[in-house]
Amino acid sequence: MTDEQKQAIRKRFGRRVTALREMNGWTITELADRAGLGRGHVSRIEKGEYAVTLETATAIAEAFGMAFDIVDPRLTDLGPLKMLAE
Repeated sequence: MTDEQKQAIRKRFGRRVTALREMNGWTITELADRAGLGRGHVSRIEKGEYAVTLETATAIAEAFGMAFDIVDPRLTDLGPLKMLAE
């Protein structure tokens, strides 16, 4: 993966976090508090300046009442992988 591709992923993730935050009517500080992160950290994520860890992505998702999982257990065509969700 090129640096440009990585940057594009960071920016797309940041735009989505921003959109969800704004849909909920939260400030950056409110999201940071709910996710247990620093305000500056969330700001850099939203700007696409920071590559988030799985733990940070999970904390952000949970702040929005969402799950962050690489495999959606509702998918039926993954066979043996469904066991991972149990």
